[in-house]
Amino acid sequence: MKISQGIIEIKDVREFLKRIPDGCVLINANYVINLDVVEFAAKKAIKSWKEGRNVAKTLSMEILLYVSATRQINKALKIGIKEGLNEVVIVDVSEGCDELLKELGFEEREVLKTDEAKMKNIIEFYEISNEEIEIVGIEKLDLLVRERIALFDITKR
Repeated sequence: MKISQGIIEIKDVREFLKRIPDGCVLINANYVINLDVVEFAAKKAIKSWKEGRNVAKTLSMEILLYVSATRQINKALKIGIKEGLNEVVIVDVSEGCDELLKELGFEEREVLKTDEAKMKNIIEFYEISNEEIEIVGIEKLDLLVRERIALFDITKR
């Protein structure tokens, strides 16, 4: 598994998704607190997939469900790609995703940044309460997101 980050321009999301293999997942960087959280979610998704405990019909969607910590595909798609310029984190568990994305215009660069708007996105998306943040502190937001992912894993059965 390889995790990278960068930017890509997408004109038509449906056409784009048809061209990339299953196991090549693009996540909106505005919902990613750090790469460790993405790796944690992807490993849990892959384990679930291999054990036949998957929710989704494709590995890519299973990974997206885990990263978003939800069974609701519509909610998970909110942290996926959109038309236009995308800052993304890529989870690649397929062969050849890297080269194909470069052919499609992917430019690897650091896009993860921590600012107030991003923190607000993450807190709202994962439904993290003020009380939780008061208990652990905002600097431990990644642990609260991991907790959501772990709870998703054990409650999805």
